[in-house]
Amino acid sequence: MEKQVAFAYPTPIGRFKVPGADAVNAALRQIILERERSEPSTDYANVGGWHSRADLLEWPNPEIGILRGWITEAINHMVAAVTEGRPVRGAYGISAWANVARSGNYHRIHNHPKSAWSGVYYVETGTADPNRPLAGVLEICDPRPFTEMVASPGEPFGKRVIFRPEPGMMVLFPSWIYHFVNPFDGGGERISIAFNVPWQDRHGG
Repeated sequence: MEKQVAFAYPTPIGRFKVPGADAVNAALRQIILERERSEPSTDYANVGGWHSRADLLEWPNPEIGILRGWITEAINHMVAAVTEGRPVRGAYGISAWANVARSGNYHRIHNHPKSAWSGVYYVETGTADPNRPLAGVLEICDPRPFTEMVASPGEPFGKRVIFRPEPGMMVLFPSWIYHFVNPFDGGGERISIAFNVPWQDRHGG
Protein backbone atom coordinates (compact mmCIF):
# COMPACT_ATOMS: atom_id res chain seq x y z
CA MET A 1 0.00 0.00 0.00
CA GLU A 2 1.44 3.34 -1.04
CA LYS A 3 0.66 6.02 1.54
CA GLN A 4 0.72 9.79 1.25
CA VAL A 5 -0.86 12.56 3.32
CA ALA A 6 -0.91 16.13 1.99
CA PHE A 7 -1.81 19.15 4.10
CA ALA A 8 -3.78 21.34 1.69
CA TYR A 9 -4.70 25.03 2.03
CA PRO A 10 -1.98 26.06 4.50
CA THR A 11 -2.25 29.53 6.03
CA PRO A 12 1.13 31.14 6.73
CA ILE A 13 1.27 33.10 9.98
CA GLY A 14 4.56 34.60 11.13
CA ARG A 15 5.66 35.31 14.68
CA PHE A 16 8.79 37.41 15.12
CA LYS A 17 10.60 38.66 18.23
CA VAL A 18 12.87 41.69 18.07
CA PRO A 19 15.79 41.34 20.51
CA GLY A 20 16.92 44.35 22.51
CA ALA A 21 13.83 46.41 21.66
CA ASP A 22 13.33 47.93 25.13
CA ALA A 23 14.80 51.37 24.43
CA VAL A 24 12.94 51.76 21.12
CA ASN A 25 9.71 50.56 22.75
CA ALA A 26 10.08 53.09 25.56
CA ALA A 27 10.44 55.90 23.01
CA LEU A 28 7.53 54.58 20.91
CA ARG A 29 5.35 54.45 24.01
CA GLN A 30 6.05 58.11 24.78
CA ILE A 31 5.51 59.17 21.16
CA ILE A 32 2.17 57.32 20.92
CA LEU A 33 0.79 58.55 24.24
CA GLU A 34 1.67 62.14 23.29
CA ARG A 35 -0.22 61.68 20.00
CA GLU A 36 -3.18 60.23 21.86
CA ARG A 37 -3.45 63.40 23.92
CA SER A 38 -3.59 65.64 20.83
CA GLU A 39 -5.33 63.56 18.16
CA PRO A 40 -8.89 62.15 18.21
CA SER A 41 -9.40 58.43 17.74
CA THR A 42 -10.03 57.12 14.23
CA ASP A 43 -12.10 54.05 15.05
CA TYR A 44 -12.19 50.94 12.88
CA ALA A 45 -12.72 47.67 14.76
CA ASN A 46 -11.72 48.93 18.19
CA VAL A 47 -14.28 49.20 20.99
CA GLY A 48 -12.95 51.87 23.30
CA GLY A 49 -9.31 52.83 23.43
CA TRP A 50 -7.53 54.98 20.87
CA HIS A 51 -6.75 54.37 17.19
CA SER A 52 -4.44 56.79 15.39
CA ARG A 53 -4.57 57.79 11.75
CA ALA A 54 -2.82 55.38 9.38
CA ASP A 55 0.14 57.72 8.90
CA LEU A 56 2.34 56.44 11.72
CA LEU A 57 5.27 55.61 9.46
CA GLU A 58 5.35 59.27 8.40
CA TRP A 59 5.87 60.54 11.96
CA PRO A 60 9.24 62.35 12.21
CA ASN A 61 10.89 60.25 14.91
CA PRO A 62 14.01 58.10 14.49
CA GLU A 63 12.35 55.21 16.35
CA ILE A 64 9.63 55.13 13.68
CA GLY A 65 12.36 54.54 11.08
CA ILE A 66 13.74 51.67 13.16
CA LEU A 67 10.26 50.18 13.42
CA ARG A 68 9.82 50.42 9.64
CA GLY A 69 13.03 48.43 9.24
CA TRP A 70 11.74 45.69 11.54
CA ILE A 71 8.43 45.50 9.69
CA THR A 72 10.19 45.41 6.32
CA GLU A 73 12.44 42.57 7.45
CA ALA A 74 9.44 40.54 8.62
CA ILE A 75 7.53 41.15 5.37
CA ASN A 76 10.51 40.11 3.26
CA HIS A 77 10.80 36.91 5.29
CA MET A 78 7.10 36.10 4.78
CA VAL A 79 7.30 36.75 1.03
CA ALA A 80 10.37 34.52 0.76
CA ALA A 81 8.62 31.78 2.76
CA VAL A 82 5.45 31.67 0.65
CA THR A 83 7.33 31.93 -2.66
CA GLU A 84 9.99 29.43 -1.53
CA GLY A 85 12.62 31.96 -2.52
CA ARG A 86 11.47 32.35 -6.12
CA PRO A 87 11.78 35.87 -7.58
CA VAL A 88 8.54 37.83 -7.80
CA ARG A 89 7.55 40.88 -9.81
CA GLY A 90 5.85 43.48 -7.74
CA ALA A 91 6.18 45.90 -4.89
CA TYR A 92 4.47 46.50 -1.60
CA GLY A 93 3.58 49.54 0.44
CA ILE A 94 3.11 49.78 4.20
CA SER A 95 0.62 51.83 6.19
CA ALA A 96 0.57 51.68 9.98
CA TRP A 97 -1.34 53.06 12.94
CA ALA A 98 -1.12 52.94 16.73
CA ASN A 99 -3.63 51.40 19.13
CA VAL A 100 -3.89 52.14 22.85
CA ALA A 101 -6.14 49.89 24.94
CA ARG A 102 -6.99 50.16 28.62
CA SER A 103 -9.17 48.02 30.86
CA GLY A 104 -12.30 46.82 29.01
CA ASN A 105 -11.15 47.86 25.52
CA TYR A 106 -11.01 45.31 22.69
CA HIS A 107 -11.14 44.80 18.90
CA ARG A 108 -14.16 43.24 17.21
CA ILE A 109 -13.75 40.38 14.75
CA HIS A 110 -12.62 41.84 11.42
CA ASN A 111 -10.19 41.56 8.53
CA HIS A 112 -8.28 44.07 6.40
CA PRO A 113 -9.51 44.41 2.79
CA LYS A 114 -7.28 45.52 -0.09
CA SER A 115 -4.05 44.31 1.48
CA ALA A 116 -1.91 41.21 1.04
CA TRP A 117 -0.55 41.04 4.59
CA SER A 118 -1.46 42.60 7.90
CA GLY A 119 0.37 42.56 11.17
CA VAL A 120 0.82 43.94 14.64
CA TYR A 121 3.86 44.92 16.69
CA TYR A 122 3.57 45.11 20.49
CA VAL A 123 5.15 48.10 22.21
CA GLU A 124 3.68 47.70 25.71
CA THR A 125 1.37 45.02 27.11
CA GLY A 126 0.41 46.49 30.48
CA THR A 127 -0.02 44.41 33.63
CA ALA A 128 -2.05 41.28 32.99
CA ASP A 129 -4.76 40.02 35.34
CA PRO A 130 -3.70 36.45 36.24
CA ASN A 131 -7.37 35.49 36.59
CA ARG A 132 -8.07 36.46 32.97
CA PRO A 133 -5.63 34.42 30.82
CA LEU A 134 -7.20 35.57 27.52
CA ALA A 135 -7.21 39.27 28.40
CA GLY A 136 -5.78 41.27 25.48
CA VAL A 137 -4.96 38.11 23.53
CA LEU A 138 -4.99 38.17 19.71
CA GLU A 139 -7.02 35.32 18.21
CA ILE A 140 -6.86 34.35 14.53
CA CYS A 141 -9.83 32.32 13.30
CA ASP A 142 -9.75 29.17 11.17
CA PRO A 143 -10.69 30.53 7.71
CA ARG A 144 -12.40 27.31 6.59
CA PRO A 145 -16.17 27.53 7.20
CA PHE A 146 -18.06 24.84 9.13
CA THR A 147 -14.92 23.02 10.29
CA GLU A 148 -16.31 22.83 13.82
CA MET A 149 -19.53 21.09 12.72
CA VAL A 150 -18.24 17.49 12.90
CA ALA A 151 -16.06 15.83 15.52
CA SER A 152 -12.72 14.51 14.22
CA PRO A 153 -9.96 12.48 15.92
CA GLY A 154 -7.65 14.90 17.68
CA GLU A 155 -10.02 17.81 16.93
CA PRO A 156 -7.64 19.37 14.37
CA PHE A 157 -10.18 21.73 12.79
CA GLY A 158 -12.00 24.87 13.85
CA LYS A 159 -9.47 25.98 16.44
CA ARG A 160 -8.28 29.54 16.85
CA VAL A 161 -4.61 30.43 16.80
CA ILE A 162 -3.78 32.44 19.92
CA PHE A 163 -0.98 34.97 20.40
CA ARG A 164 -0.28 36.36 23.84
CA PRO A 165 1.23 39.85 23.47
CA GLU A 166 4.82 40.45 24.50
CA PRO A 167 6.79 43.68 24.05
CA GLY A 168 8.93 43.35 20.94
CA MET A 169 6.75 40.63 19.39
CA MET A 170 5.36 40.99 15.86
CA VAL A 171 2.66 38.84 14.22
CA LEU A 172 2.13 38.82 10.45
CA PHE A 173 -0.78 37.11 8.66
CA PRO A 174 -2.83 37.24 5.42
CA SER A 175 -5.08 40.29 5.50
CA TRP A 176 -8.22 38.37 4.53
CA ILE A 177 -8.18 36.17 7.62
CA TYR A 178 -10.61 37.12 10.39
CA HIS A 179 -9.15 37.96 13.77
CA PHE A 180 -10.04 39.80 16.97
CA VAL A 181 -8.54 40.95 20.26
CA ASN A 182 -10.06 39.90 23.57
CA PRO A 183 -10.93 42.63 26.08
CA PHE A 184 -7.87 43.90 27.92
CA ASP A 185 -8.24 43.51 31.69
CA GLY A 186 -5.35 44.73 33.78
CA GLY A 187 -3.33 47.78 34.66
CA GLY A 188 -1.60 50.31 32.48
CA GLU A 189 -1.92 50.43 28.70
CA ARG A 190 -1.71 47.83 25.99
CA ILE A 191 0.04 49.67 23.14
CA SER A 192 0.39 48.11 19.71
CA ILE A 193 1.19 49.21 16.17
CA ALA A 194 -0.87 47.57 13.44
CA PHE A 195 -0.04 47.71 9.75
CA ASN A 196 -1.29 46.76 6.29
CA VAL A 197 0.84 45.66 3.35
CA PRO A 198 -0.88 46.18 -0.04
CA TRP A 199 0.84 44.41 -2.90
CA GLN A 200 1.06 45.68 -6.48
CA ASP A 201 1.80 42.94 -8.97
CA ARG A 202 3.95 43.92 -11.98
CA HIS A 203 3.76 41.94 -15.19
CA GLY A 204 5.67 42.36 -18.40
CA GLY A 205 9.31 42.40 -19.42
